[in-house]
Amino acid sequence: TTLKDNSSDLLKKSNSLYSFCLNCTKKNISYSVHIDNKLHGKIYISLKSDTPLRGIVTSANFTNSGLRSNHEWGVLIEDTNQLLELINEVNSVGSITLSNKELEEIIKKIDSYSKTLPPLQESEIDLTVSDIFNNRKHKVTTDKRYFIKPVGVSEEPFLEHRRLSTDIQKLHFSKRKPKAVRKGDILICYGVGTAKLLGYFEVTEGPYYLDGNSSRWPWEVKAKNLCPEYSERWNTFNNTISTIQASYNKTLPITKNNQGKTLGALNFGADKIQLTQEFASHVLNTMESSI
Repeated sequence: TTLKDNSSDLLKKSNSLYSFCLNCTKKNISYSVHIDNKLHGKIYISLKSDTPLRGIVTSANFTNSGLRSNHEWGVLIEDTNQLLELINEVNSVGSITLSNKELEEIIKKIDSYSKTLPPLQESEIDLTVSDIFNNRKHKVTTDKRYFIKPVGVSEEPFLEHRRLSTDIQKLHFSKRKPKAVRKGDILICYGVGTAKLLGYFEVTEGPYYLDGNSSRWPWEVKAKNLCPEYSERWNTFNNTISTIQASYNKTLPITKNNQGKTLGALNFGADKIQLTQEFASHVLNTMESSI
């Protein structure tokens, strides 16, 4: 959906968002709300056990008038592969995934502002909500590269009680200099042993070679945690290397260089694999929507 600052449309969004979240919760439906202020298209897809059954691309808004009263047009799609491709396209768009806490703050802020307005006045408003979410979400962009990276080794796995830093984390690479990794790149980390995602980090310094280090991983970068809320509770989420691949379109490549469709090289000691932007977006959205 959209949440444009100083738009009278915000006054209608409070009840809509609250009703949507409340009904999903009551009916035990998992949900996430994404913000894209350039959004205009409408797509509705139903899934069962993560498999898409039917989808509609339509002009209709997800409202009573849009779905019941207005004369709208749309196309019904029942081909699973087409629907998976459509879902991946939607996920690759640069949207912001709101956490439940941010949703609650936005709804309360709109409600609080609405109480200050005279009756029926909706023309000019002075209300911003983007400050709640704009400073924390990383958007997938073409000028960055995205890697998935193991943390820990088979001899010393990353145990479930451990946590990566919620600020700056030192991350290590093998004896071959990680030439592909540079400042500004994104490292999606997972724990060796559980194979669960630990969070994602933006490289701020490096890589540096640690002189006198006899480790198999002597190269180091410093990286900032872009999703600290997730990293604090990583072990409570069932997001593993296997599940993020299984929930993605199997016909599309997930690795950048060889257009591969698996992350199998990680099983043979690879210290990183570069991902396609589309798959990276899928992984980041998976983590953001878990919070």
